[in-house]
Order: sequence, then C-alpha cells, then structure tokens
Amino acid sequence: MRTVGVGMVLITLGVPLVCAAARAVSTDQPVAVKLEPAQPTAVALPEPVASVSVGVAPERFSLDYDGPYLFLLPLDPTVAGRLFVVGQSGTLYTITFKVATPADDVVHLTAAAPMMPQRKAQPLTVAALLRALRTGTALPGQQVSDGPLPAPNDPRVSLADATTVTLGAMRGLVVTLRNTQTTPLALDVRIGETRSPGGEDVVALRTWTWPPRLTIKAVAAEDELLGPDGQTRLYVVFEERR
Repeated sequence: MRTVGVGMVLITLGVPLVCAAARAVSTDQPVAVKLEPAQPTAVALPEPVASVSVGVAPERFSLDYDGPYLFLLPLDPTVAGRLFVVGQSGTLYTITFKVATPADDVVHLTAAAPMMPQRKAQPLTVAALLRALRTGTALPGQQVSDGPLPAPNDPRVSLADATTVTLGAMRGLVVTLRNTQTTPLALDVRIGETRSPGGEDVVALRTWTWPPRLTIKAVAAEDELLGPDGQTRLYVVFEERR
C-alpha cells in the first residue's frame, strides 16, 4: 500500500457513523465524493492506481491507495478540494471532495463508454436508389407520392399501380407494365439509342414520352419478356433538372 500524507484512522470509538450506500458513477466527468471526518471513504477505480496528486495540506487531508482502491479521509471538517488520479493505463481521473453528511461509503468508478465515430452520411447514388426500388426498401427521408408517368404511346402495353419516391433531386418510379395482347412482347429498356426500336414484337422504352424536366439515370425491369396478358415491374430512376 502506498501512503500519501498522514496515516489513516480506520477505527473510531464512541462516534456514531452514518454512511451513504455504495454507488457507481461514470468517469466521463469529474466525480464528486462526500466525506466525513474520522470516517474513511473508498473509491474503486476501473484499473490500478499509478499516482495521486492533491493540493491539500497533509494535516487537513489524508489518502492512501492500494491496487484500484483509493482511500480518502478528511482531518479537517471544513476541507474541500480536488485531486487527480492517474491509472496504470495513463487515464486521468478527476475527483472532487467535500465534507457532507451522509458520507459515501464506497464509490465505484465505471469507465466511460468510448465515443463511437459518427459516420458521415453518404450521398445517395443512382445504384443505391435503384436497388432500394427493386427490393422495396424504404430509404431515410424518402417521400412517397403520385408523380408524373411516362406515356408508352403503344396500345399493346398499359401502366398501372405506379409509385414515386422522392429524395432530394432524385426520383424513383415503380410501375406495373401490362401486356394487353394475346401474343408475347419483348421489352427493350435501353434509353438513348438512336437506331430502330426493333421488330413488331418489341416494346422500346426509348420511344415513350417521358415526364419533362427529369433526366433518366437508370431503368430496370423484373422480366424483359412479357407473356400474353402478362405483366412486369418497371423501375426507373430520374434526376430532376434544376
């Protein structure tokens, strides 16, 4: 046991002792401890004590430490102050003390939870929005509304059950595309192509009339072959032109 200041009086005869119950406090801020003359109070640190620094005269205040335990004893009923404890890990603990009733019996210091680094919000990407549309995943901050729909300009197909998701300048459209024919149709989802849209059994999205002030960034379909009277889900990601 290391001793700092005057030796401690551990037993006092003829003086009634009233002490507070043991308590546990976090070390993320200075720890306040209540003391009484002639009555030692123990402070249990989460690690062994390496050194203690206190700016009080030894005739007014005494302390000992052994392993993770710090023992405090006021010798002056008016004493109050602050001490610093350095643990073996190098962690600095701050303890303030004063004489008050009832005194603490044992104060257990619990290590403060480590600060978790905050993750910076990642900008929304076209791929992330398209993936969320296809999996039906709601993204933080999204707003669901009835947005403008494209016009297929093709009596062989029709649109139904449309939902628009808005996040900032990005919009996502989920719509059901139905084949109104009794013959199968192939779906060409390529946008921006200048060549011929294909044969009579091909529905080319590039021939549709799309909503104004929106740039198509991505298109995907659950199935690019529509059977007779069949249907598929169409996913489109737009970016609003400002």
